[in-house]
Amino acid sequence: MSRNKQIIEGLASLDRSKLSAVLTDDVEWVEWVDGVPATGAVRRGKDAFLENYGDDVLEGTFTRLTEEGDVVVAEGNVRVTKKDGASFNVRYCDIYELDHGKIRRKSSFGALVKDAV
Repeated sequence: MSRNKQIIEGLASLDRSKLSAVLTDDVEWVEWVDGVPATGAVRRGKDAFLENYGDDVLEGTFTRLTEEGDVVVAEGNVRVTKKDGASFNVRYCDIYELDHGKIRRKSSFGALVKDAV
């Protein structure tokens, strides 16, 4: 498995306190989710990325990782559990652009589903 795919696959089990180590300083994240509050606005910088990543419990699986050059496309399912105990499932496709082993840009597309995980 390529280094870029290893970095993305590692996100599934990465301790959030170590997430900033795999991000460029000017990381950019665009999120489009059907049925989940999202603006489609671009967020820039590590702090914005980490804040948006939140502190919800995420339990997910990748169904496919595809790579071309420094771009990795990750498809999968995730169950999100909020602090209040509410939960929902999302099927997603994330597109990661990497620069020297760090995530430079993430475009995230998802849809709420009843039985995603």
